[in-house]
Amino acid sequence: MRIYALSMWAFLALLTASFSSKAKVTWQTISPEIQFLQQQASLRFYDSNQVLIEGKTCALMFDASGDFAAVEQLAQRLKKRLKTPLCYLVASHYHDDHLLGLAVLQATFPDAKLIVHQQLANEFTHYQKALNDKLDGYEKSIELSYQRLASQPQEQQTVWREKLSLAKQRLFRWRELTLNPPAIRIAKETHLDLGDYPITVMPYQAHTHGDLVLTADHGRVLLGGDITDWLPYPGHGQIDNWLAALTEIQQNSAITTILPGHGAQLTPAELNQPKTFLSAILTLANAQPEKPIGELIPLFPEQIKQDYHFDEVGQRAFVMFLEAGLKQAKSSK
Repeated sequence: MRIYALSMWAFLALLTASFSSKAKVTWQTISPEIQFLQQQASLRFYDSNQVLIEGKTCALMFDASGDFAAVEQLAQRLKKRLKTPLCYLVASHYHDDHLLGLAVLQATFPDAKLIVHQQLANEFTHYQKALNDKLDGYEKSIELSYQRLASQPQEQQTVWREKLSLAKQRLFRWRELTLNPPAIRIAKETHLDLGDYPITVMPYQAHTHGDLVLTADHGRVLLGGDITDWLPYPGHGQIDNWLAALTEIQQNSAITTILPGHGAQLTPAELNQPKTFLSAILTLANAQPEKPIGELIPLFPEQIKQDYHFDEVGQRAFVMFLEAGLKQAKSSK
């Protein structure tokens, strides 16, 4: 999800970086079975983390990047790395940067079963269309970029034409992708075994109306998706339910490590930060329901704001997420 407007050249850089896949994801070993693929900090609000779990007989991938070129590279790495079949692909929710890249993995691992929330499964044709819409957007961006190149110095034109030519080649290949329907729909707590390695998948309605989280390593590690993000995006969520979900997670004494959809791993105690952010949004929206969003934003507690203003990306994301949360809180009354 792109969180703020970009200049023409910044947009081109983002577009072609996506196609060339130079962005680095850090692989972190959480346990012998779990690898946490953390997105680089500068893209932490644009693109998602992923998690790989491999048992003795099966492997599972939780979420996929929205950068299809990066997912293609990941697929090739998995083909070399995995000692077992990739049996399951899990989408934590429907947002593009978690779901749509799974189409790339489905093309490489056609036997892998897609697992989604029951609500997402009920609306799945919409997300198949979203894949085509995303590729249409890429195509339009490439066309617009070609038009804008004419006004740039010749040396820049040469460099960007090469990059955009590569982007067109990859887009042509991605037009063949299909987001295949889910094989497993989660409506209640569900247990799976990856080969002497049990995991549990649980449904929520919090960050969206169809979220999945997963526990592994005897319940010690939680794959929380965007429900557990340190700076949560509340534009599509049910904030009351979300707060209840975070409290429930904190009360689970088995959990020691949380792998969020965006940003670095957390401890259960650190979930107090998103809880404080979401609670403050509800309090402000409820206290002054007649005030427009623009007048509410300056009234947001300064201390909470400062907790998120440690870099430029965080500052911009905070403002956008706060505005989205206030709109959601006011519309849900």
